[in-house]
Amino acid sequence: MKIKHLRNLLAALVLAAGSNMAAADAGSVSSACASLEFMAKMLAVNTTLPANYDNPRQLTDMQSAMQELNRLACQPVLLTETTRFSSRYGNGQFVSADLYDSAWYYPNGQLFVARPGRDTPIYYPNGQVMAFRWARGGQTLYWPNGNPATFSFRTINEAWYYPDGHIITYLAGARDERWFYPFARLDGQVGQELISSHWGVDGETFQAINYTNDGWMFMRLERIRDKLVLSDAELLDVPGVLLMLTRFYQVPDAAKQFMPGDSSITDAPW
Repeated sequence: MKIKHLRNLLAALVLAAGSNMAAADAGSVSSACASLEFMAKMLAVNTTLPANYDNPRQLTDMQSAMQELNRLACQPVLLTETTRFSSRYGNGQFVSADLYDSAWYYPNGQLFVARPGRDTPIYYPNGQVMAFRWARGGQTLYWPNGNPATFSFRTINEAWYYPDGHIITYLAGARDERWFYPFARLDGQVGQELISSHWGVDGETFQAINYTNDGWMFMRLERIRDKLVLSDAELLDVPGVLLMLTRFYQVPDAAKQFMPGDSSITDAPW
């Protein structure tokens, strides 16, 4: 092989390696931001449906901390040298020494993740772990208040629980299964009130919460249609499904703000 050709080959290999490393670095940030987006769903559900002993002020403060991390690490459409290495919160706390390859922190100094895109513990702003082996799946997942959400996340046909311990579903990630509201049956019978026995299936019924003029709750049957027709994959994202349901009842949440900054905001408005 001629020296010139050898040099060209080596140059091409170096460029390819650099390109692969850049893609891996960007992938690490995308992974961490997707984790933060999922955490925002968990927090939104816990805030909307708290356990009796939950502290609303703490949940609100956690949301603010996560929004700041999201703004500085995940909303920039492109990481420059400054945003990658030198992003700081208003109180002077560093977000990360290197967003590609170092620990990320919340404004209060609490660790979010030790290394983005790696199989490490991931933490809420209050120090509560969300999962000990986040990238692996099949592990226990915790709500911000410390109660287990499921004992095997990213696993089909596993049970999920509300922040107060009530059952959500016995079979996540499966259509045509029972999902429950976090309160007792209104007819006085044992058990929780059903959302639906065939949740996610087009044309089946679900029980929608309604109120009389006197403020008494009652259930009215509605048809599952449009956005409530869900796939098995969508039903594996239990917090996302719950937020879809709370939005059906016009309950506000901040989870939408955590969509990654590199997603398009320039599409036509229809």
